[in-house]
Amino acid sequence: MYAFTFFANITCKLIASITFSLFILVSANAQFNHPGITHKKSDLDRMKYMVESQIDPWYSSYQTMIADSKSSYDYVVRGNPSFTEVGRDNGVNYGAWNSDIRAAYYNAIRWYVSGDSRHADKAIEIFNAWVGIESVTSNGTQALSGGVGYIMIEAAEIIKHTYSGWSENDIQAFSDMLVFPGYSNTSVPSSVSRTYGSFYWQAYQGDPGRHGNQGLSGWRTVMAIGIFLDNEIIYDRALRYIKGLPHRSDDLPYPAGAPTSKSITSSDDYADTYSTSGGSSIEDYGYNELMTNYIWETGQCQESSRDQQHVMFGLGLLTSMSEMAWNQGDDLYGFEDARLLKGLEYSMKYNISSLESYPDQLTPWVPTVASGEFREGFDRTGRWYSKAISPIGIGGIDVRPVFEMSTAHYYGRGLNNSEETKWITRTRDLSIDLYGYERAGWTNDAPGWGGLTARRPEGCKGDPINGFTGSLPDYNMHVLPGTIEAEDFDYFTINGNGRTYFDNDAGNNGNSYRTDEDVDIQVCDEGGYNLGWLYPEEWVTYTVFVPETGTYDLSIRYSGNSADGTIKFSFGGKDKTGEVALPATGGWQNWTDFTIAEGVLLSKGVQSLKLTIGGSKSAINLNHFTVSTSSACVAASPINEHFLKSGIKFKYYEGTWNSVPDFTSLAIIDSGTTSEISLGLGETNDNFAYHFDGYINIPTEGEYTFFTTSDDGSLLYINDVQIVNNDGTHGAEEKSGSICLQTGYHKFDVGYFEKSGGNALSASYEGPGINKQEITELSHFDYDIVLASTTISNPVDFNAYPNPFTHSFFLTSKTSTEYSVEVFNAQGQLVKSFESNNSETNIDLSQQNSGVFLIKTTQDGQFSIQSIIKK
Repeated sequence: MYAFTFFANITCKLIASITFSLFILVSANAQFNHPGITHKKSDLDRMKYMVESQIDPWYSSYQTMIADSKSSYDYVVRGNPSFTEVGRDNGVNYGAWNSDIRAAYYNAIRWYVSGDSRHADKAIEIFNAWVGIESVTSNGTQALSGGVGYIMIEAAEIIKHTYSGWSENDIQAFSDMLVFPGYSNTSVPSSVSRTYGSFYWQAYQGDPGRHGNQGLSGWRTVMAIGIFLDNEIIYDRALRYIKGLPHRSDDLPYPAGAPTSKSITSSDDYADTYSTSGGSSIEDYGYNELMTNYIWETGQCQESSRDQQHVMFGLGLLTSMSEMAWNQGDDLYGFEDARLLKGLEYSMKYNISSLESYPDQLTPWVPTVASGEFREGFDRTGRWYSKAISPIGIGGIDVRPVFEMSTAHYYGRGLNNSEETKWITRTRDLSIDLYGYERAGWTNDAPGWGGLTARRPEGCKGDPINGFTGSLPDYNMHVLPGTIEAEDFDYFTINGNGRTYFDNDAGNNGNSYRTDEDVDIQVCDEGGYNLGWLYPEEWVTYTVFVPETGTYDLSIRYSGNSADGTIKFSFGGKDKTGEVALPATGGWQNWTDFTIAEGVLLSKGVQSLKLTIGGSKSAINLNHFTVSTSSACVAASPINEHFLKSGIKFKYYEGTWNSVPDFTSLAIIDSGTTSEISLGLGETNDNFAYHFDGYINIPTEGEYTFFTTSDDGSLLYINDVQIVNNDGTHGAEEKSGSICLQTGYHKFDVGYFEKSGGNALSASYEGPGINKQEITELSHFDYDIVLASTTISNPVDFNAYPNPFTHSFFLTSKTSTEYSVEVFNAQGQLVKSFESNNSETNIDLSQQNSGVFLIKTTQDGQFSIQSIIKK
């Protein structure tokens, strides 16, 4: 019996493989971006580089994700190739499936971010453990049951296109499993039923008889399968259905309609449920999963009368499908006048206003029939008649966290302004404030971790490319130092004018390279292409990664027939060069290199680089530009004096807040001269650590050196000067303890440790690009120097986020050993203390005034201190 079953399964698999392989030959002309389901390669690059730079929310979100044991390469796989069934409704192997899909996805992300191939191999082990699935069983919820394949396919797409260790045979086996017992676009395999047939065949018709979220779950998996298999017909099947278009002529039809509502079978305050009789007179009828059937013109959703959790599920499914389509060059986000955004704003206004009041919405907003904000009516199945919005599940924004992706698109990509995206942005921000950065979604709903995977740095509206493969953009991050071709400005799926570039006239005057965009590009005599017909105020942007905070030189290769052109470089929205005049070169294709600026201070991390043209019309052509490491020491700008405190007071911390101790000298001196500026630190006893955090007025511009005095009066120089980045992280700049400073106030963060075996010092300077909101908050208080003592040289590894916060924040630890937490306000008063052994703890300071707080964490006699700001 066992032998026969095995033989039968192998035979079915072989037939499926042959059928599928034949189809691949037929569909060889399909072109897709890979990886390209939810994460393009440039998206994965952004995650990797922001984590490496330890910039939030990417870094903290990643740290929380990898704390999940399912992200480990030591994870014990629960699936088995002998499994032939996954049952959502009956639970067969369902717990193992849910655990393994998460483990596969987390390990796929960890592989790309860390480069550790053991994570990729773990994901492959999981894929191989489930290739025997023949039946995705249900009790009628076929599309919802088939929809559980999505996260596994997402993980497989990442591994398939970023790692070479997944064999072709194993990839084929996994692909065959997705469409078992075999794909066809002309007929349904006779063996397919609601208890037989893998993910595609359970989901390919959506769900014509139920609420929209169930069919949408299936359609999302169908779309993902189409991308993974390079199958344009499968991809279009999902996309066209959601848009309400008829099926392709070379594909199977969609469910027909229309049903008739008969009599009420149940009723409550929000909706009536009817019995229905089937109808099949209208081909491709289109049920509740259509974008315009799930979200009505006002933004009201088909399930608004059911409960809010299913509404968030449906909106999340449409959002993730829209992101997939965007990655493949289709604008589902903007379909039908951005109908998805209307649904998100409508539903989030109802949910969020129940939790929080805002100046423009002091009381909970409840749409009603009387106000004209709620529409009564039947859904597309005829089974439900909406009467009023349901409060069931209202405000549960932590259950299905899918708001990072929608905010990243509509606002982050610059398609809508802050007013138009007000409620999804508020939902994202309040969710972070109450629950932390987005976590894993509910079971199979969404991968989650949007702070890591979806958030876009300010100003990065498009995606970086290194050219095109055929008609497809080659998504890759520009890593500096390096040279970037001017024509490879950021790609935008729809018209990028005003987002990734600004061009004064329509069309590409050079009719070369990117001919469907308005930037003017021509063939360059030196090879490749160049930008031409450049008018004043035109600009182009490039998403770049700066690995280390430091100084860089900027140069361009250009040509100019006159000396009337200028160019300006901006990084992260900040002008770094001003307008630089460009000399004439003697002809439009007479190329020369020109240094724009030296010693430009750049902060590490992924950011937008913007080139702005000035001067006369068509004064220059631009071939490429180069960012290189600089040896120049260029004076850093001071902080605006408006944000300084009126006075300075000192506090000293050693278990309790005491008076200022005796001080020896900490000084910053102009090179070779006597010190005009000095501040004392406490006496240098063994195993003490001191911390200075304050403003110092620099009287004259120049190069300054950090040092401390030892007990015998000799100078002990600080070897590293660390500059505080815009995001609060520190990046080392090897300047032998020296840094160039302009006249004015600068913010310093200097630490000193004395321990057995020698001295260790560190210092940091905070200057250009400082977050003015943070300084405004700091300016409410009357001290800015904190001195701390400790008995260790290595602080305890804790992280607090979000920073700044509104009501509460999270404290994370990489250990489960018990530790104590003390929180002090800016006056040194203890406001909260407790013991914990949790890897993550929520700390509520909603009763405290806005300002700066210090968090002291102590574990096994070791402690660390960090600051956090309450908005």
